[in-house]
Amino acid sequence: MFRTALLLYPMLIAMALCCRLENAHGVETVNLKKTSDSKESEVTGEVLVEAQDGAIMILADDGQIWTIQPEEIVQRQSDEEELVPIDADAMASRMLAEMPAGFSVYRTVNYVIVYNTNDLHARQVAGLFEQLYRGFFAYWKNQGWELPKPRFPLVALVLADRSSFLKHAGKEVGEAAQSVIGYYHLANNRMMIFNNPDWERNVSTIIHEATHQLSYNCGLQRRYADNPMWVSEGLAMFFESPDRRNPRGWRGIGRVNEKNLLRWNHYVRNRPEESLTTLIADDTRFRNASTAEAAYAEGWALTYFLLRTKREQYVEYLRTLSAGKTKVERTKRERIEMFEKAFAMTLNELDAEFTTYMRRVR
Repeated sequence: MFRTALLLYPMLIAMALCCRLENAHGVETVNLKKTSDSKESEVTGEVLVEAQDGAIMILADDGQIWTIQPEEIVQRQSDEEELVPIDADAMASRMLAEMPAGFSVYRTVNYVIVYNTNDLHARQVAGLFEQLYRGFFAYWKNQGWELPKPRFPLVALVLADRSSFLKHAGKEVGEAAQSVIGYYHLANNRMMIFNNPDWERNVSTIIHEATHQLSYNCGLQRRYADNPMWVSEGLAMFFESPDRRNPRGWRGIGRVNEKNLLRWNHYVRNRPEESLTTLIADDTRFRNASTAEAAYAEGWALTYFLLRTKREQYVEYLRTLSAGKTKVERTKRERIEMFEKAFAMTLNELDAEFTTYMRRVR
């Protein structure tokens, strides 16, 4: 069974950090060695993190984050200028140059949609993106958090069918493409989806991935910081719930996610006593195929419960997470302590309230 969505966490070579440059100004130009299948190239952007061995993470003007190893670097030059993100016109031109023949671009107020599906489907997807965009910012504003608008153009690749998706996604994510029907990529800051004949499933995937992209582009979450997967996936599922009665298939934010409620109700019958602890302490359950489905269901259920009953504390918890530093991971104990502090309850106390509440959700 394919997962409807995936937030892609690309594997990175571990970096022994010597300094953090997230608030530094200046643009760095890095010349890279040519490889057997490419010529010498160049990356320009803000250095986010530098490691003791000379490896760097650099944020480019199109929103991509590059991880560059010291042996790849030919030369580095820097100046005192601030990075100027490219605009939507430049992004559209770059994307068309990058993609093979047969792709077109459809522009909306906030999105650059690169597609090889039919024009009607591209426009339908665009409409959902913009509907979510408006709802997303309005939702958080209503919670007292006025998020900044995205710094970089938001890019979505919309493929014609699963075959086309596998062809293009396989180049980016390898075998992982076989088990998903869409993803948001943390490194290149793009989402990729395809025209699934099951429109309800299509809608869920579109909203899910677009929620990930918005979260990481407006300060709700920080790329490559310690973002618990139950938070990232729980939020995306909280936003994604389809609405069969609406012509577009999606009406708004925070409806009961029937698919995940069904999975939660199945899981809770034999739910281990330490389930909440394992969900929060690390991301192991999400990354293991045998436990992922239950982890996603519990991540949605916990998010739904917290946003319905402890909204102010949850928003403050998100604010604390969003201040996390690039490439700094919290220990299991730190994650649990941070959670308990945010909600002023022990895990056992909150778990009892959580499971009682979810028994009433229909």
